[in-house]
Amino acid sequence: MAKTISFVKGKGSLRHNNREFIANNIDEARVPWNTVYIQKPLQEAYEEIFGNAVSEYNAKQKRSDRKIDDYLTKIKNSGNNEKQFYETVVQIGKRDDTGVLDENGNLSEAAKVARDILDEYARTFQERNPNLILFNAVLHMDEATPHLHLDYIPVAHGYKTGLSTRNSLTKGLQEMGIAPAVSKSDTETMHWQERERAYISELCKEHEIEIEVLGVDRDSYSIPEYKKAMREKEAAEAVIENMNHDLESGQKDIEEQKEILKEITDQISDTEKRVMAKEKTLDKILDAGKPGEKEIEEIKSQVSDVMSFFGGEPMVKLPKKSFEKMISRYRVAGTFENLSRQYASAIEAKDKIIAGLKEQISSLKSKVREFTDFVSEHGLMEDFREFIRPKSMKEKLEIGKQKSREMESQKRNLTVVTDKKHDIAI
Repeated sequence: MAKTISFVKGKGSLRHNNREFIANNIDEARVPWNTVYIQKPLQEAYEEIFGNAVSEYNAKQKRSDRKIDDYLTKIKNSGNNEKQFYETVVQIGKRDDTGVLDENGNLSEAAKVARDILDEYARTFQERNPNLILFNAVLHMDEATPHLHLDYIPVAHGYKTGLSTRNSLTKGLQEMGIAPAVSKSDTETMHWQERERAYISELCKEHEIEIEVLGVDRDSYSIPEYKKAMREKEAAEAVIENMNHDLESGQKDIEEQKEILKEITDQISDTEKRVMAKEKTLDKILDAGKPGEKEIEEIKSQVSDVMSFFGGEPMVKLPKKSFEKMISRYRVAGTFENLSRQYASAIEAKDKIIAGLKEQISSLKSKVREFTDFVSEHGLMEDFREFIRPKSMKEKLEIGKQKSREMESQKRNLTVVTDKKHDIAI
């Protein structure tokens, strides 16, 4: 079966690539199957690549305001649309023909072959691309299909003014022998991608994998336009596939977060109820333990002096009923002191619990915002709302029929271009 090559621009999410957090579309049990080729902090990579050039430049500057304190920050704040680094995601095949797991839950044969090809591609990337310095490169086997995340810093040399070595994708590619841009639809990046695709295609042929060229009517396109259309079509399909997967996992995330938020809200409510109960009990005890002035005067009026013998300590006589009342008040005071300590401990525990729960809520809200921004950024908010809306049985049947029609239409539209006249290298 012929397969496609996906060679697209990545998001550059290093925390995701390095599994510093585990999203729903990741099988945590398969994280050890991943291969890490290099993992270097971006700041450290910049220092290694540009440190000497920055020191040489600063040594020539007589004015301190012209010196570069941090080249990474300078690139970040540049107004020339420069990027601190770039990411390319490489994938062979799709979920339906190169899924990581087979029907028995084991590593599929198709995934093994794709893994070997991607592994060889990653290990030879730096040698082929000396001006694209890898600082983070990972092969993921814990998602639906095997794929590479290659994060690199473009480097160009030989500048006569300013820094002698700089971050520059265009000049870096040209320095590697990539042909200069002809137009906006035929750039250095596109030329480089074509070269890398050709290399991957050769690796696939060595492993007896046929590469599929999706059918596109070329009659109205020039060769550069045709190549661009092919790249955009392939990239769009890869994005759509990832979007569908993200939407599915996103729905699960939201449902889980709703449950967690409900649990947290219930915990806060229970804690506040317990504290309120303690406060009411305390109020009752305080009220019971406060003798009125009238009662004090009454007890005092019942006190009579007792003659002291042999110079002993003066004593008084008090009716038994009044004495028992005083003892009762004394006991209440002890109970109050004990409950006061318990109340203080309960308040402290409540504050700690609520602080911890608020932190969890803040984290969950942040995740929801990230997902919402992601969906909005790709214009999928309406689609997502429709996706999570409960469907009637009639709607579900209609969706199934529609998908069936679309699959049949795709099968008719996808053809392998074999005519020499249309034979374009990918």
